[in-house]
Amino acid sequence: MTGKPSEVSEISRDFAEVSSVYGTDTEDPHAVYREARKHEPIMVGDILAKWNVPSQADYSNLGRQVFTLFRYDDVLQVLRDPKTFTSTLLQEGLGQFLGGFLLTGMDDATHKVARKLLAPAFSPKAIAGWKALLTPVVADAVAKLAPRGKAELMEDLLLPLPVRLIYEIIGFPKDEAKTQEFAARGMRILVGPQRDPEKAKASMAAAFAAAQELYDDTLDVVRQRRAEGSVGEDLIGYLLRAEADGEMLDDAHITELIRQMLPAAAETTTRSFGSMLVALLERPALLERIRDDRSLVAKAVNEGMRWETASQFLARQAAVDVEFHGVKVPAGAALSLCSGSANRDETVFENPDEFDIDRPQKVNVGFGAGVHMCLGMPVAKTEMEAMLNALLDLPNLRLDPDQPPPMIVGAQLRGPRALHVVWG
Repeated sequence: MTGKPSEVSEISRDFAEVSSVYGTDTEDPHAVYREARKHEPIMVGDILAKWNVPSQADYSNLGRQVFTLFRYDDVLQVLRDPKTFTSTLLQEGLGQFLGGFLLTGMDDATHKVARKLLAPAFSPKAIAGWKALLTPVVADAVAKLAPRGKAELMEDLLLPLPVRLIYEIIGFPKDEAKTQEFAARGMRILVGPQRDPEKAKASMAAAFAAAQELYDDTLDVVRQRRAEGSVGEDLIGYLLRAEADGEMLDDAHITELIRQMLPAAAETTTRSFGSMLVALLERPALLERIRDDRSLVAKAVNEGMRWETASQFLARQAAVDVEFHGVKVPAGAALSLCSGSANRDETVFENPDEFDIDRPQKVNVGFGAGVHMCLGMPVAKTEMEAMLNALLDLPNLRLDPDQPPPMIVGAQLRGPRALHVVWG
């Protein structure tokens, strides 16, 4: 599935807008991070605000005091200590559009209940089921591209396909137009926060409207599935059978659980896979090695997620006074956690700027850690492994020499704008 041309172009425009809001033209951040790790491991202030990019640490521009952490050990310490460093400030960001129902922004018993409820749907057994569901969808999408001999992969594959895959997992109807509509609404939510107050008036209103539309349409799907008695093996089917405290979930609760996954569900997969593919295409010998030994596909995906973290920053709020490297952080202040820097910390990863699929695997802080480790990470990895395997079946896949080389750009969100390839 690559979508109709007009639909794909609409996704491209939405994707470009998200990229622009979160820092498409930002200077090479890794050079900045490298210096910060050495000389300023904790910055007094928010580096994203300095770059005029919305930050989870102060999404609503409230003027909260913010500190930025760059080293791996510091970021991991914060992520693994939810009592000292809370997540509820995230409700001010995406959470405000979702009625305060954002799993990553919960720290209380509600988080434990919701996560316990969802965890079986993302268990190894469930992931194996998703893989069986997704693999033929991916193979079909790439097979449709194959006769062309060339493609701009971002628009032709990497933007529409992850949307289709995650919606297959959720259990939305196979309605191409509706799928693209849902994706567009999710991206409108992402561009809601803006640093410019004038732009924010319009973008916030559009984001709230999109969130309500997502809720209404998702609720319709859930009600229809329940009325049909359709359980299925998708996420909606699972939630229709699930119980919380001995009671079945009502339609509104299921809708809230589904809606909070939609804004960034496919977007980060697109960026992460795009960056990994750039790395491989710029290293033809490595690409051939993986083509010849498909057991290396998972290693390539893992290294790709470390090497160029799709979402470069997370955020937490200090519940008590704390100190990092002699700098006091008062209770109530926010910590902007630079996972993109942490994943290239030279004290943890040897030659961190190199794309090395043979390096020892360590915790990828880009997906969080501890109680807030991203539940969807195994799904994203499964999707990317399926996509890489399918693309490796294209003979002599390589960068298009007649097109500009791809560039990975962005501050908060990073990935290529375009990725021109040829094969055959």
